[in-house]
Amino acid sequence: MDGPLRLQRIPDRRRDVRWSRLELPWLRELQFRPGFNAALVNLSFRGALVETSTRLRPGARAVLRLTSTARVWTVSGAVSRSWVAAVERERGVVYRGAVQFDNALDLPGTGTD
Repeated sequence: MDGPLRLQRIPDRRRDVRWSRLELPWLRELQFRPGFNAALVNLSFRGALVETSTRLRPGARAVLRLTSTARVWTVSGAVSRSWVAAVERERGVVYRGAVQFDNALDLPGTGTD
């Protein structure tokens, strides 16, 4: 190789801003229908990244229910990717998966509510 190895910054190609769970204090619960809970990693207008103990299959249809103290949102979409995020003694296998929504979601505190 000629010269020092240079790290190039890869531009962020995401279409939407993502909010972490800590940035969404109104969110009380995230649940996949028909009834298993998930932990939110981040949320955008068009999708969510979640962790769950239930395996998510890419291409599978998904319905998420987001609950606040004042409102419930139900949004449908498809699992776009999924992987094993961790194997823990207490929780067992932890899956992480991305769900792409069919329609953009209106979120409180983002200028769209």
